[in-house]
Amino acid sequence: MTTGTRPGLHQFGLIFDESAWPLLYVRFPSKALSDEGFEYFIDRYTTVVERRIPFATILDSRGPTTAITANQRKRLTEWFDVTGDLAGEYHFGIAVLISNGLIRGALKAVTWVKPVPVPIMPFGSIADASNWVREIFAERRIPITPSIETLLAGRS
Repeated sequence: MTTGTRPGLHQFGLIFDESAWPLLYVRFPSKALSDEGFEYFIDRYTTVVERRIPFATILDSRGPTTAITANQRKRLTEWFDVTGDLAGEYHFGIAVLISNGLIRGALKAVTWVKPVPVPIMPFGSIADASNWVREIFAERRIPITPSIETLLAGRS
């Protein structure tokens, strides 16, 4: 999929919305993601990273009522081991939206213990994340486009 052809891509209940590129919006489904769905997530993310174009992500995981499985956490760790350097070079930030404050704190603690190659910050909403997103774009001297502003203002 090329940037701008379709605003979102839906499969396995996942939404990959590139309408505010270089700010990618990914939303997880409200039900637990199957291992097949998680592999799809990894594959889609890999495709975006392999473009070698700087970008940031809002990863909206406020819908799921359960965390990813141990197998999926292992798979994510493997992905970072293989793709982490490239991701660290081009993926300059992930704002993870999580409804539960305790889980947001746990994510912060986990990334302190096992750092990931991409700056990652947990937030309760897009409104909470918007200042941080603007800061990471400013650090890269990437302008905030009208489509990014719409994304930052339009989803609670």
